[in-house]
Amino acid sequence: MKATMVFGVAIAGAVAVGAALYFVNTQEPRRVLFIDSYHAGYEWSDGITGALENLMADQNVDLRIHRMDTKNNTSEEFKQRAGLLARAAIEEFQPDVVIATDDNAQKYVISPYYRNSELPVVFAGVNWDASVYGYPTRNITGMVEVSAVPEMLQLIRRITPGQRVGSINGNTETYRKESKNYSDVLGFTFDSERLVSTFDEWKAAFLEMQNSVDILYMYNNAGIAGWDDDEARRFVLEHSRIPSGSVQPWMAPFVLVTFTKDPYEQGEHAAQVALQILDGASPADFPLVTNKRGEVLLNAGLARRMGLTIPSDMLASASVLTN
Repeated sequence: MKATMVFGVAIAGAVAVGAALYFVNTQEPRRVLFIDSYHAGYEWSDGITGALENLMADQNVDLRIHRMDTKNNTSEEFKQRAGLLARAAIEEFQPDVVIATDDNAQKYVISPYYRNSELPVVFAGVNWDASVYGYPTRNITGMVEVSAVPEMLQLIRRITPGQRVGSINGNTETYRKESKNYSDVLGFTFDSERLVSTFDEWKAAFLEMQNSVDILYMYNNAGIAGWDDDEARRFVLEHSRIPSGSVQPWMAPFVLVTFTKDPYEQGEHAAQVALQILDGASPADFPLVTNKRGEVLLNAGLARRMGLTIPSDMLASASVLTN
């Protein structure tokens, strides 16, 4: 009789476990819609997509992707139409959470149609200031994208100390807005700043900065008429006396240290928050954050020419350019 009871309990337990497994395996997948402002094949979008796919694998999530393609199509008419198509995708799929990346998805979809709605939204890649879209709200949170100038300067100061920072950049509206955000958002101002219009002006400012500041920052070469990559590379190698840095990958051949943004970090944060929302958390539980990680590019050829020693741990974790 005792053996029979034990056997009966074992069968009942097995049935209960089997029922639980059956319930887990057949549970309706949670629906997540990723609205990408851009397109597949664009490096930034691909990095975010990879993070979402990696973190949501095996999480009982049906991840769908809608690309707005506004990097290839920049007209206002196209963007408006792309916003309507993205809205239609949301209404058709009825996601449990939306992940919306970069500014156009906010401007043309989330902010006008879903702000303070019942639909949870996690954004990423919003440049500098999410308040322009009315974020955060009770249903919207995310990661704001900023240029990691302080982090770049910390890396440079590990190679050689210096406090005074100067900047040389093209005289463009884009950079003037960028520089204003350094002050308004990061609380950082340059000790000396030059906006130039020609390559010759850039050369003159570069030489002047070698004697007036300790570190030189170059955000971009856009708007500098007559810019020549080969000549700029030779000029920097010959005349650099102080360390230099940038946050743009294409500027790496002309500076000592480049600290670029990491799209995977944006996607990783969005996925982590979205999964917690799917498990019952509210978007309001998550304060807005800014990016901190990035890829370090070191110009070893320039370092050798300047007689600088780069810490071994920096070399081990960075991509090295020989110039």
